[in-house]
Amino acid sequence: MSQGMRSERSITVVVPLVPAHDKFVPELIEQLSSERNVIASVILARSSARKRNLRNLQLMIPRLQSDHGLEIQVLATRQQQLAGQNRNRGWGNAHTPFTAFLDADDEYATDRLSRLLEVAESEASDLVLHDFMLKELETDQIPATSWTMQDLVRTDELYDATFAQGRDRMKEGLTPGDTNVIVPSSSTEYRSVHHGHVLVRTNLRRTFRYSTLYPGEDGQFCRDVLWGGGNVTYVPARLSAYRPKLSAEMDSSFLFKVRRRIRRLGRRMLVHS
Repeated sequence: MSQGMRSERSITVVVPLVPAHDKFVPELIEQLSSERNVIASVILARSSARKRNLRNLQLMIPRLQSDHGLEIQVLATRQQQLAGQNRNRGWGNAHTPFTAFLDADDEYATDRLSRLLEVAESEASDLVLHDFMLKELETDQIPATSWTMQDLVRTDELYDATFAQGRDRMKEGLTPGDTNVIVPSSSTEYRSVHHGHVLVRTNLRRTFRYSTLYPGEDGQFCRDVLWGGGNVTYVPARLSAYRPKLSAEMDSSFLFKVRRRIRRLGRRMLVHS
């Protein structure tokens, strides 16, 4: 798909961030610099912010802004928060028509945001999803893909495939993958969804928020939007790369893992009570 230059900066990028992932911020900002024309600002929603571990991040921001021409804000809290909570905090500070959620430790296609914005505007989308690749080796590259508006998978197809058996939200998160939005197998060769790399209409926050479910809160959020009547569009292209060896799941603190296990046990008790 061809994409002309855009001048309207209608996207706020929100990045949920924990101390262990501060080191990925320079690489992320460098990736985003090629899309300065659509990005109004980047919000780093940083949790567990203590003076001793926040200083390096604060020192790098002026240089990154100067080098890459992007406005960068650190939205810090001393509290230890999950990814969904960080996303919600960042989202609450967005003042553009659209908000893009990214993860600092992943990679993105060069013109990804511009292409997603084109889809969102032409389809009046509340939420835009796309496929992704798993990057197991540093030499792996995001594949070049070609698609048109006729290839998009739209709300009705996604809804029928995802909720073919209805929905019990309280049971979601008990097993891996049960918060996923499902792409119909007949629609496209690309059938996976990266729920953490999404573009949403900012005013959607009046109705929907990320939960504290972890992991899977991003998929549950997307399912909430689809279930709740939002206009959801899927782009059949691998526009980002997930690096599992660097994921937040691998870097979760012991406390987060304990909390997650307690929540899962609590949900199981509710389901079987």
